Amino acid sequence: MGTGQFFRGALILTVAALITRVMGFVYRFFLANLIHDQGMGLFQTVSPLLSFVLTLTTLSLSTAVSKCVAEAAATEDTGFIQRVLLISFGVVTGLSAAGTLALLAAAPWLARTIFHNPDTYPLLVAMLPLIPIISIASVVRGYLQGLQHMNPLAVSVILEQTIRIGSVYWLIGFALPYGLPYAVAAAMVGSVLGELAGLLFLLWRARPLTPTGTWAVWRHVSGQRSSTRSAVRALQSIAIPVTASRLLGSFAYALEPVFVHRSLIIAGMTASMATAFYGQYAGMAAPLILLPTVVTYSLSTALVPAVSEAAAEQRTGLIRRRLSQALRISAIIGFPTSAWLYLFAEPLSEGLYHNASVAVIVKQLAPVGFLLYLQAPLASILQGLDRADLAMRNSIAGSVLRLGLIWWLASQSAYHILGVLWAVVASICFTTLLHSVSLGRLIGFPIPAMDLVKIALATFGTYAWMSYVTLWTQSPWAEILLSATLGAAVYTALLMLLGVVHPNSLVRLIRAIPRGPAA
Repeated sequence: MGTGQFFRGALILTVAALITRVMGFVYRFFLANLIHDQGMGLFQTVSPLLSFVLTLTTLSLSTAVSKCVAEAAATEDTGFIQRVLLISFGVVTGLSAAGTLALLAAAPWLARTIFHNPDTYPLLVAMLPLIPIISIASVVRGYLQGLQHMNPLAVSVILEQTIRIGSVYWLIGFALPYGLPYAVAAAMVGSVLGELAGLLFLLWRARPLTPTGTWAVWRHVSGQRSSTRSAVRALQSIAIPVTASRLLGSFAYALEPVFVHRSLIIAGMTASMATAFYGQYAGMAAPLILLPTVVTYSLSTALVPAVSEAAAEQRTGLIRRRLSQALRISAIIGFPTSAWLYLFAEPLSEGLYHNASVAVIVKQLAPVGFLLYLQAPLASILQGLDRADLAMRNSIAGSVLRLGLIWWLASQSAYHILGVLWAVVASICFTTLLHSVSLGRLIGFPIPAMDLVKIALATFGTYAWMSYVTLWTQSPWAEILLSATLGAAVYTALLMLLGVVHPNSLVRLIRAIPRGPAA
């Protein structure tokens, strides 16, 4: 896969992610106005359970299938691709069926005993179809990613969000007279319809790319058991470590508020103060810090098949170039974003949340934004190199360090809140360092030092310009809008002036995006 195709795929996914994020914001806004805080509370009550079940039923096969298909496509081994697809579909079908039936049987007990709220029962039942739909879609997504067909993926997520918004608006209006629990369940049915529309579209786009039908694949697989075992091993090498990492990450994420709460109380804060701080950190500051992950997540999605294909062709130089490109893109996004968040922490906090305390948290976390945004691309390269186990170990080590430092630092009255933030900063730096060391041992770690220096200079110049902009107005929203628009223009101009970004490259990249139907 050429550099143009790699960047085109990442750009397509980024644009789709930006569109769906805006649509998701609009969706949440009108949903909250329809079902209010109690209805949103019901949604948030069952969402972690759905995420946990989906982690078990999908087994991270999207990433595994993407890697295996990319490697097989590089060597034109269509038989291996067929075996990977059949095995993956069989696994997710069996697991999702078991998960759906188990959740259906346990729904009354969960609503009564675990959630202590009978109103969650209709919602638990309504979300059951999401399990097989999302599980099957994950395999199709991985297949298309492996073939470098990113257009159908982008169109599918936009289609999902469009169908979800339209159907939820209509269904809630129909169900609301029957009570809030049924209105919330109707919103979940709207999510089911959106996911189903996305799956049907993906299957429609993927079918012409599949060489043979299902039964022909089955006969091919049954006659070559040794090759089937190799496909199973290839899938396991990625799926098991990534799934374990996600499960342990979810567990660590669930423990974090407990550790923060208890540590701050030991340090002398009241329970309400500790709860308020965690709300400021996790619910207000974190979404601001994570804004650029729209780009880095899309980059990570494109990196797994790109690196897998290069590894299958034993092109280590190309893998190093992809690593260098990931560093450069993360720096181009991360450096100015960190500077913008640090400089405008106060107006952002006041304008968005009417809470000046959030600014303190943002200013502590913003300087390590680049390292945070770099984590996902580095982990994707490790997965593409068939070393998902290293990415898992590094992530677990970072989570353990975070929890340990939170307990040690935040429980001291001299640090309390700052102790939590320092622990988060330390874990981000540590995890990124471990990923970098792992890659350095495998393929070397080329650092585009001159480009990083130029990006830092462009960021410094933009920071100075944005500081000057703040003198023009006292309105928080005016500061935010002026700094974002004018700052982006100044930053882009400086990048071009310093030779980091070339106008012709951008024009070629935009022209490379297909205008016709999604391939």
